[in-house]
Amino acid sequence: MKKIFLIIGLLFSVCAFAQIDKVLPDKKNPERLYNDFTKAGNFLTNEQAQALENKLVAYNDSTSSQVAIVVVEGLNNYEANEYATALGRKWGIGGKEFNNGVLILISTGGGEGNRDAYIAVGYGLEGAIPDMTAAYIVDHEIIGNFTEGNYYRGLDEAVDAIIKAAAGEYKAPQGYGKRSKV
Repeated sequence: MKKIFLIIGLLFSVCAFAQIDKVLPDKKNPERLYNDFTKAGNFLTNEQAQALENKLVAYNDSTSSQVAIVVVEGLNNYEANEYATALGRKWGIGGKEFNNGVLILISTGGGEGNRDAYIAVGYGLEGAIPDMTAAYIVDHEIIGNFTEGNYYRGLDEAVDAIIKAAAGEYKAPQGYGKRSKV
């Protein structure tokens, strides 16, 4: 009976991944590390986008790790973590040899309440950037700045925090993410 459930579960997960793959954007050609797939393509100014691209390329060139930023209109009814993880795999962020990529996903959502942000971390960097640290970066670097309309600063500071975390110099505060008991 357990084998039947395992087989059904595996088939379901393979089918689900095949479905999400259809809605994920393809890499731009030439390949970029900052990618804006919004309709207007102006989430950041051209100068801001180029500054982030330069920072991401410099980090990629100086380490074996890779950070990419993807901005999309929506997630096509997928959760941000599913979408980001599938996109990171499809694009091969961080490379197959080390699997040490980080994807910062921003969904503009097309309106209030539909926006989302998520950081997907490859297996090769999970020790340095655990889920709690990635969530803290989203909450404090990205969302903190985005709510004030500072989109570039939010992404720039998030990249800085990820680079520091990968080097062991940035961690979420002790107890972050734990619910207080009342």
